[in-house]
Amino acid sequence: MKYAGGSLIFLVVFVAVGIAMHAGLYGRPGIFVWSMEENPATGKSALVRTKLEVETAVETAPASEVSLAAGAAEPAGDAAPAEETAPAEKAADVKGDAGELVLFDGKTLGNWQTTQFGGEGDVFVDEEGNLELGFGAVITGVNWKGGVPATSNYEISLEAMKLDGNDFFLALTFPVKDSHATFVVGGWGGGVVGISSVDDLNASENETMNIEGFEKDVWHKIRVRVTDNKLQAWIGEDQKVDLELEGRKISLLPGDIELSVPIGIAAYQTRARYRNIIWRNLDSAE
Repeated sequence: MKYAGGSLIFLVVFVAVGIAMHAGLYGRPGIFVWSMEENPATGKSALVRTKLEVETAVETAPASEVSLAAGAAEPAGDAAPAEETAPAEKAADVKGDAGELVLFDGKTLGNWQTTQFGGEGDVFVDEEGNLELGFGAVITGVNWKGGVPATSNYEISLEAMKLDGNDFFLALTFPVKDSHATFVVGGWGGGVVGISSVDDLNASENETMNIEGFEKDVWHKIRVRVTDNKLQAWIGEDQKVDLELEGRKISLLPGDIELSVPIGIAAYQTRARYRNIIWRNLDSAE
């Protein structure tokens, strides 16, 4: 009886947490990321994954706001009509200062698509123009569906914020010559920073590993630089990775994160926001 009573209490608490979490995330009845909805065709109710209403707004954005690579400017005057615009599969061509390439315009997902990890949470552009990832059963993320400007001698930067959760709020996947790697920020329970993988060792096992603390609702500037000789990464002004590439094997951790290529952003059971996603090709002097 003692064990039965304990199990009943656990079940009640579990259900209560699920209901509260759903109400907080979606503002309507449900449990965790599911709710009961009626099928218009059959008239029967079934348990389905709840979708945020804002996601629909993103998907139905006017054509004038949709970009090649997350944000081409609207045509002016006698500019060519939208249907003559270059296909979405091309690499980003929205230039910022000093030839930077803007990968996210703060209006639509553009060339980013939800990564099909399975059990992923909602992905949408919020009212403030940030890319937001909701809670998933495991990993939620987006990956770039177009080409990439380069596989070496470039930088990619963004700002990331943890909203809620206890694991990584950023796993930034990027090309490294003929392979890929991931810069993990806040992994393994919320504190590990590093590159996965180096010589088949993940970010918690190789020499790029750092332990950091990350407060919620704080923007963190993340920057990764890949050259022919080095892989480097910064959080704010603090350099966290300075890895010589000669003789090293760079690869992705086998598993779900492999779906993030060629460029990916992901969070593990954590809500997070991102903005100012910029790609910059390096000149010969750098």
